[in-house]
Amino acid sequence: MALSDQAILDFIAENPGAGREAIRRGAAQQVSDTTIWRALSRLVDEGKLEVSGKGRATGYTIAGSTVVRAHLTTPYNRRMPVGYRREFLDAYVPNKSFYLPHADRARLLEAGRPVGGPMVAGTYARRILEQLLVDLSWASSRMEGNTYDILQTEKLIRYGEEAAGKDRKEALMILNHKEAIQYVVDNLGEIALRRIDLFGLHTLLSDGLLVDPGLAGRLRPGAVGISHSSYRPLDDAATIDEEFDILLAKASEIIDPFEQSFFLLVHIPYLQAFVDINKRTSRVASNIPLLKVDLAPMSFLTMDDGDYIDGLIGIYELNNVALLREVYIDAYLTSAEKYRVLRAEVETPEKAALTYREFVREAVRSCVLEIKMFDASAVLEMAAAAGVPEEDRDAVTAYVGEQVRGLHEGNMIRYKLRPEDLAGLARGEV
Repeated sequence: MALSDQAILDFIAENPGAGREAIRRGAAQQVSDTTIWRALSRLVDEGKLEVSGKGRATGYTIAGSTVVRAHLTTPYNRRMPVGYRREFLDAYVPNKSFYLPHADRARLLEAGRPVGGPMVAGTYARRILEQLLVDLSWASSRMEGNTYDILQTEKLIRYGEEAAGKDRKEALMILNHKEAIQYVVDNLGEIALRRIDLFGLHTLLSDGLLVDPGLAGRLRPGAVGISHSSYRPLDDAATIDEEFDILLAKASEIIDPFEQSFFLLVHIPYLQAFVDINKRTSRVASNIPLLKVDLAPMSFLTMDDGDYIDGLIGIYELNNVALLREVYIDAYLTSAEKYRVLRAEVETPEKAALTYREFVREAVRSCVLEIKMFDASAVLEMAAAAGVPEEDRDAVTAYVGEQVRGLHEGNMIRYKLRPEDLAGLARGEV
C-alpha cells in the first residue's frame, strides 16, 4: 500500500496513541521504518499530529480538533451510543495532567493578566462588573437559544425593561445570570469550588426555570438525555453524587487558573450533575478561578455557539477536549483584550472614583435630574452634608464636574440615567 498523509491520519484517528510500527503496518505496509518515521516527523512539524511518550512508548494522536470534526460528520443518530466513562475523570491528575498545554496557558496568562501590576483581590472584578454583567449574561443566554440582543439585554439588566414580544422566560434567564455573576463578584473572597458554591450558582441560574423547583441546587436523582448526541449520562444518583465530589476535589487542587477554568467547562457538562442548566453553571463557575486572581474574565461574547456545542459533543462521545480547547482559547483572547482595554481605562482611578463612589453617583444624578447643570457650590454643599472630609471636597467636586460634562447616551447607565434625562441638558449646561 502506497504511503499517503491521509492514510496515516485516518489510521491514527481510528487508533489514537498508536506507535510508529503499528502505523507502518496499518497505514503503509510497503514502506520502510525510516520513511514512516520521516512522514510522522513532518506531520508533527506541520501541526497535524501530536506526539507523546519516548522511545518504544512513543505514540501519535491527531492534533487539534480534526478527529472531533471528522467524528461529527456522521449524524448523531447513526453514531455509536456511549455512556459516562469514569476513567475520563479518574485519569486526570491535578497539576500533572493538563488539558491546556503549557504554551497555551502562558499565552492566556499574558493576555489576561493585569496591566500595570496586580491589585487587591477582587478590585478588578468590581470595577468591570457592570460590563461583565451585560456581556456574560447575554452571551451565556444566547448560547442557550435566548433571542434577546445585547442592547435589549443591557436595558433589561440596567432598567428592568423587558423586550416586547419575547417569552418572559428569556428575561428570567438573563436576570438569573445577572444574579449569579453578581454573587460571584460580591463573594470572591469566600467563594470556592465547593458543593455549597456550585449549588448556589445553580440555584440562582435556575430560579423559576425548572419544572420541579425542588431540584434547584441539588444533584439530579435520575436519567437525562442530551439533544443531538449519542451520549447517555449516568442515571444512578449515588454514582452521580460520588463523581461530583471527585470532580470538585480535583478542580480545587488545580493551581493554574486557566486549567481550572477549562476543567470546569469540561466536566460539569460531562457529568450532567444537575437535571438542567449544567452548561450555564459551568460557564459562570469557569470565571471563578480567573476573577479570584484578578485575571480578565471569560465573557463568551465572541464564542461560536456551534463550535462550542460541537466541542462538548467531542467530550461527551470521545472524551476529546481538542475542539472545546480551541474554542475556549480563541474566545478568551478576544474577551481578555476587551477587558484589558477597560482595565487600562480604570487602572489609576482618582480617589473620588473609588473612595467616594456612591457620593459621586448621587451627586451626578442630582446635577442632571434636579439642578439641571453642574453647580460646584451645590456639589460642595452636598459633599459636606455627606461627610466627605474637607481636604477631599474640592477634588471630589471637580471629579463630579468631569463626570457630568462627559455624560452621553453611551455611558449614562453608570449613573442609572435614561436618554430622556439628558434631553433637556444643553452642552453648555453640562
